[in-house]
Amino acid sequence: MKKLLLISLAATMLFAQGKFGGVTYFDYTNSSDASAFNFNRQYFMYGVDVSDDVSFKVIFDVGRTNKGDVVYLNNDGGFENISEDTRLIAFLKKAQLDWKSPLGKMSFGMIGMNTYNVQEKNWGYRFIEKSVVDYYGFSATADLGIGISRSLMDNLNASMVIVNGEGFKKPQGDDKYHKIALNATFGEMNLSKNDGYNAGIVYSTEQTENDPTNMIGVFGGFAGGGLRIGGQVNQLTKNGESTQQVVSVNGNYSISEKLDGFVRYDVYDPNTDSAVIKDGKNYLLAGISMNCGTGFIVAPNIRMHTNENSSVPSKTEYKINFQFKF
Repeated sequence: MKKLLLISLAATMLFAQGKFGGVTYFDYTNSSDASAFNFNRQYFMYGVDVSDDVSFKVIFDVGRTNKGDVVYLNNDGGFENISEDTRLIAFLKKAQLDWKSPLGKMSFGMIGMNTYNVQEKNWGYRFIEKSVVDYYGFSATADLGIGISRSLMDNLNASMVIVNGEGFKKPQGDDKYHKIALNATFGEMNLSKNDGYNAGIVYSTEQTENDPTNMIGVFGGFAGGGLRIGGQVNQLTKNGESTQQVVSVNGNYSISEKLDGFVRYDVYDPNTDSAVIKDGKNYLLAGISMNCGTGFIVAPNIRMHTNENSSVPSKTEYKINFQFKF
């Protein structure tokens, strides 16, 4: 009993020393086929410095389940669909321990991936839209494994992670293969907060029973004088077969202390094989972001989805995105 009390007391003291936080993504969407309020994401975060060299953070991600049909067993012994399952469920997105070792910062557990994080800060509006690599499914944003990052010289940072490869929603590997991801970035790592520039490359590979799945991307960005711009090109080859490619550019300008204008344009080709024509998709997003107070941002915007094949209808959406942060 005494040991249990001591453990409980130690755990309480540890949590009391840490920091809790959270962020909510919420929006209103109006288009030709929908008009609705949507709850996109809720993150709950906790972080604590265990010592000068060791820290720990955990993030729970609350979002919609994949849209699918709820089924039940009918009288004939078969299954029938009754409705879409859009319940909110919680995922453990990160449970990451960081150690400042002599070799660099080492991370263990459910860790953030290094294939998207710098580019996402070049974009700077996660609550409005996902980063390019995440949006098009080129890489998960977190996975179970280990990683190391360090500064090789002034303004040059490199990192490597070895993970299961399934992503944080399916953390347990069901095969003997792993994903290895590398990132090298020269310049400022967080252009959403600091002025400067950066240029970098990301590469990941995951062996399968047949050919590997490889991703490679290059990116760059600049921030200064109220302007921030970024660009990237990514290619994903699955199992040595079809290659997907996305080219994206983005920019924003600070009109005033609390008002920004932003734009992003993606060109996505699901198969770069010349034998498959007119399957490309374009995505244009533009709007303004208004800082309405501490932790509260409102961003009305327009989104235009067009297709290389003119016979496929285009789609225009009008959105108001909200971010609540505490």
